[in-house]
Amino acid sequence: METELRILMLEDVEEDSILIKRVLQKTLHFTARRVDSREEFIEAMDSFHPDVVLSDHSLPQFNSSEALKIFKEKSLIAPFILVTGAVSEEFAVTCLHQGVDDYILKSNLARLPSAITSALSKKKAERDQAIANDALQTQNEELKKLNQELDRFVYSTSHNLRAPLLSVLGLVRLSKQELTNKTTEELPMYFEMMEKSITQLDITLRQIIDYSKNARLEEEPDEINFEDLLKGTFDYMKYINGATTISQSIVVHEGPSFFCGKMRIGFLLQNLISNSIKYYDSSKEKPFVNVEVFKNETDVKIVIEDNGIGISKKYQDHIFDMFYRATERSDGSGLGLYIVKETIDMMGGSIQLNSEKNKGTSVTLTIPNAKK
Repeated sequence: METELRILMLEDVEEDSILIKRVLQKTLHFTARRVDSREEFIEAMDSFHPDVVLSDHSLPQFNSSEALKIFKEKSLIAPFILVTGAVSEEFAVTCLHQGVDDYILKSNLARLPSAITSALSKKKAERDQAIANDALQTQNEELKKLNQELDRFVYSTSHNLRAPLLSVLGLVRLSKQELTNKTTEELPMYFEMMEKSITQLDITLRQIIDYSKNARLEEEPDEINFEDLLKGTFDYMKYINGATTISQSIVVHEGPSFFCGKMRIGFLLQNLISNSIKYYDSSKEKPFVNVEVFKNETDVKIVIEDNGIGISKKYQDHIFDMFYRATERSDGSGLGLYIVKETIDMMGGSIQLNSEKNKGTSVTLTIPNAKK
């Protein structure tokens, strides 16, 4: 065998251990350690990390049954082979039932190398099977989670799509009735309500598209100019209600070039900055949204801070859940922050939120530098 095996021998007769090593040297490449007490056996299990344990059955103050129990407690996936003098067939069967991988009589040591090789192959197969089972269990858990999210996604999306459509349908009928009755006083209000419902429908559809893009799109990293990206983001948000009354600040600290996917980081900034603007506190004399960027060789930290209405502590554990709304002022689908979390996870980064109701919110994004 190419790899040097670590063989731990629990044997109190040194001559027997020498004989065992001579037999093994003909076919195996190994290093061996001999111990003959409980204390030495436990210490060797922790320090020597054996690939194989060869145990005599009876020692002056210790035996193979006790050694096997200690071996099992260590949870090693390695062969435990009994190498002993004459034993009864009943005893041998009992040992195998207890977990001994094989037993070799000292009068027939010629079979020991093949017994070790066979036991190692069996343990490797068990280890591979355990890894495969763990992977399968992980996949099953992920699939179960995906199915649950898909069920919730379909249900909530259908609700978010049908609600504004039904609203528009009802308003159309009212408008037709107004025209039939030759009265038009309510029509402007109906049209405004229709526009609001259609806008909600458009937001939901766009977020579904964003969710789909985020899950499937492969992006090559580009160098990010944070000054331009943030100015463009704020400019894009200028028509949101209240945007013109909010003080905006962008500070990009000097640092090395930063690379990542432009679409994904743009999506992150648009969602988080738009939330800061939408949920500003009109009762405050000087509402603000500040963005500060810190770059280094390994990552970038982006801090988005506002003094808006904030988020109550009791909602903060759920704000990244799919379709979750933490405030009655929310007119979106509840997908935005969920997709933000999915996006930052895909980029290998992290997001931290600190918020206090009626005081404001601070969000910190940490994104790895994808510079090649």
